[in-house]
Amino acid sequence: MNQPCKNKIQIQNLQYEFPYHYIPHFHLNGTPSLIRKLTWGFDYLCYQNHIKEKVLLMSPESVLEVGCGDGYFIGGLSSAISLRVGVDLSAKAIAFAKAFHPDCTFYCCDTGEVKEQFDIIFAIEVLEHIHELDLNRFFCTLANRLKNDGKVVISVPSTVVQLNEKHYRHYTSELLKQHIDQSGSGLYVIDIEYIYSNPWWFRFFKLFFDNRLFSLEVKPFMKLAWRQIWHHYRFANEKNGYHIVATLTNCHSENKSQ
Repeated sequence: MNQPCKNKIQIQNLQYEFPYHYIPHFHLNGTPSLIRKLTWGFDYLCYQNHIKEKVLLMSPESVLEVGCGDGYFIGGLSSAISLRVGVDLSAKAIAFAKAFHPDCTFYCCDTGEVKEQFDIIFAIEVLEHIHELDLNRFFCTLANRLKNDGKVVISVPSTVVQLNEKHYRHYTSELLKQHIDQSGSGLYVIDIEYIYSNPWWFRFFKLFFDNRLFSLEVKPFMKLAWRQIWHHYRFANEKNGYHIVATLTNCHSENKSQ
C-alpha cells in the first residue's frame, strides 16, 4: 500500500540535486525571470574541469579543499576517493555544501582545525581573498595538513583579468612563487600553467546570445562553443591566460626543481 508513496518521495528527492525552486525569481525592478546565468560560465567550467582532470591523473585517496564554498568542486570529484573534505569560513556556504553533497565531509572552520592529513589539497581561487599579512600562515597551514609526497593545487586569477573589488590582488607567476617561497612553509612550485584565454568570438556570442534584453541557449551551438574552448582556448600563456594553476609539493617528496 505504501510502496507507490515511497517511490514518489524518492522521485522528488532525486530532483533536489539543485534547488530548482530558486531558479524563477524577480529582478530588483520587478521583472520576472525563469533563468539564472553566470556570465563567465565558460571561464569557470574551463579551469574547474582542468583541475579535475589533474586530480584523475594523481589518483588520490584523500583530498581537502580549502575555501570550498558551496562544495561544487569537491562534490564533483569521483566518489572513489575515500576521503573528501571541504572547509570554509562561511556557514551559509557550508550549509549549501552539506545539502548538495551529503557524501562529502564539510566543516565551517579554519583549516588549522582540521586534524587529518591529505594526499592533495586544493585552494581554488582563494589566495586573492587573503590579506598579505595572513599569507604565510595560510601556506604553513596547508603544508601541515599535507602528507609526505602530497600535492597542493592552487589556482588564482592572473593580472590579465581586471582586479575585482573583493580581491586583494591578482597574480603573475613570479608573484605567486614569491609568496610561496617567502612563506617559510617548505612548499615549492613544481608546475605552473596558464588556463583559459578569452576567445576572439566571445564578444559576438555575448552580443547575440546573452545581452541585456535576452539570454538564449542553442544547444548545438553551446556544445560547439564548449568544444572549441576546451580544445583551443584551455591552455594559455602569461599574456592572455585568465588563471594560473600551480602544483606545489613539500621538501620530503622529491628534489626541488631548478
